[in-house]
Amino acid sequence: MANLLKKAYDATWGKYVFAGMYDKFLAKVEGYGLSEKRAEFLKPAYGRTIELGTGTGLNLPHYPDAVDELILTEPYPHMVAKLEEKTRNYPRRIQLVVAGAERLPYPDGYFDTVAAAMILCTVPDPQPALREIERVLKPGGQYLFLEHVRNSDPKVARKQDIIQKGWYWFGNECHCNRPTVQTLQNSSLEIADLQETKMPGAWEFIEAMVIGRAVRPTTTNSLSVSAATNGHTHADADCDC
Repeated sequence: MANLLKKAYDATWGKYVFAGMYDKFLAKVEGYGLSEKRAEFLKPAYGRTIELGTGTGLNLPHYPDAVDELILTEPYPHMVAKLEEKTRNYPRRIQLVVAGAERLPYPDGYFDTVAAAMILCTVPDPQPALREIERVLKPGGQYLFLEHVRNSDPKVARKQDIIQKGWYWFGNECHCNRPTVQTLQNSSLEIADLQETKMPGAWEFIEAMVIGRAVRPTTTNSLSVSAATNGHTHADADCDC
């Protein structure tokens, strides 16, 4: 039953409203300053870079020249269609890959930079995604993130908890009340920079944001990263990492 409901959602609201109107939904906050925050969070990007959950490609104009190779990933089919349109005649050389953050078709230590905007609120479980980010990063490589998070004001956080169920459906499985900063702090990545800010012009219950940079430790035992994949490759059909 849940699967049928999800299919109906994707074929209607997901396709025509969420993906179809995504850029229009965000136009107000982009104009009020979210676009500048995207540029700020991506400023440190360099080398071989992968973006997770690229959506419709709103981060594309903000990648610096220090990025030598740019790979965009997106798992949601209706977003992929929008992204393909936007990148078709894009001047920068880009590779587009259909993949989720929890399962990336790249070897260990492949990237200098992993970038993602507002994905840890949407993935079913942030922890497997963070383990995968660490796996594909080179030792010393960086994870750049821009996330809307659980509000530090308890009153607003309670509002987030109340609104969450409806927002989950409106926002295509987004969790506006996740304690993402704590989740990052509990991961194996080391937070090097963290800035608490607000999404300009947004509703109060989704305005709390963080911009930051986390690093894969250079001393991480490679066995600990491999353990996250239980010793199997991403071609394994039963892999749930």
